[in-house]
Amino acid sequence: MLKTTEPDDRHLRQRNERLLVHLLSNVNLARAGVRAGRSGRGNSTSGNDRRQRNTNLLDALEAYAAAAAASGVPLPYRYRDEMRLYRSMAVDPRGGALRRYVGPDV
Repeated sequence: MLKTTEPDDRHLRQRNERLLVHLLSNVNLARAGVRAGRSGRGNSTSGNDRRQRNTNLLDALEAYAAAAAASGVPLPYRYRDEMRLYRSMAVDPRGGALRRYVGPDV
């Protein structure tokens, strides 16, 4: 007699969908932060603030991409291009190492 695992598969799919929705929400919030840092007249956003927002967006995009890949969901080209852009902005041209913002020196 064959046993079906459909209820387990459905539960797993629902859990993955919830995770993807949550991670997509994080991406959208991070994008809004980047846009907010760019908007406004006489913007006095410091380089550190801008780097932090860009890093937050890159981290959110990468988390979503990893979860999508694990779920078998194809990643839109826009996300791949956007990750490539923010990765290139995070690379130090002199050393090639990824610059991660860790906050002000204390």
